[in-house]
Amino acid sequence: MKYLFPALLISLWFGLSPSASQAEISQTNQAESAAAFQAVDALARQTRAAGDLPRWSNPEHAKVLGRFWDVKATLGAPPYRSADVPALLPIGDRAGALFKTYVLFAPQAGTVPDTAVNTAQYQDEIARAGAYLLRVQAAGLEAITDFLATLPAAQMNVARRDGLRQLRLGINEMVTGIVLMLRAPGLRPENRVLLLDALSEGAATLAASTPPADRAALIAQIDTVLASLSGLEREKALAFKAAFERKECVGLCAMEAQ
Repeated sequence: MKYLFPALLISLWFGLSPSASQAEISQTNQAESAAAFQAVDALARQTRAAGDLPRWSNPEHAKVLGRFWDVKATLGAPPYRSADVPALLPIGDRAGALFKTYVLFAPQAGTVPDTAVNTAQYQDEIARAGAYLLRVQAAGLEAITDFLATLPAAQMNVARRDGLRQLRLGINEMVTGIVLMLRAPGLRPENRVLLLDALSEGAATLAASTPPADRAALIAQIDTVLASLSGLEREKALAFKAAFERKECVGLCAMEAQ
């Protein structure tokens, strides 16, 4: 699995004085994230040779995958501050790379991926990869919100603003994709709950950094899902929707005013 290190976003960070707050993602967390990714990558190379990817249903594979998706071991604990941005960027890259590996898998090199087949066949893995990526993105948004709060207005230049807009767009597309996945007829209840848990946990942070127009679009999407949900699932979806109905606009949402 290859992943692109976000050089543009790193350039937004370096050269600025970090916040006085202490980073919450320790060196141990960072080392564990890197080592866990290497283990998943090695396993994926082995399974690809047989035309498959690591499977959650395989106990040995699940150990390797579960290690990578261990939030506490790889992300530490909130609150996340601007000092955590450099650590969160590569963690987010790795999380996104594994998610895309399943969604865009093609058994034979050079063939076009069938995303519909992949989403059904690898739904256990995609649900867990998506839930983990959402949590990483929520942590990243929390850290970037702190970064923007300490950034002098004069340093919000065109390149920095464009890079942050790209980041915001990418996260919004990811959240929209997860919400749409909730509507998949074949999605098993346990996987739907995994995704709803991640969405509801990060809802406040995700919503506060989303522009009003994009919030409205996500509310419309979640409304299309509500009819098929009941009980606890519906409660989680409504909690996510309620967060996006709030008017608070900070971090990436408010950067247009800087």
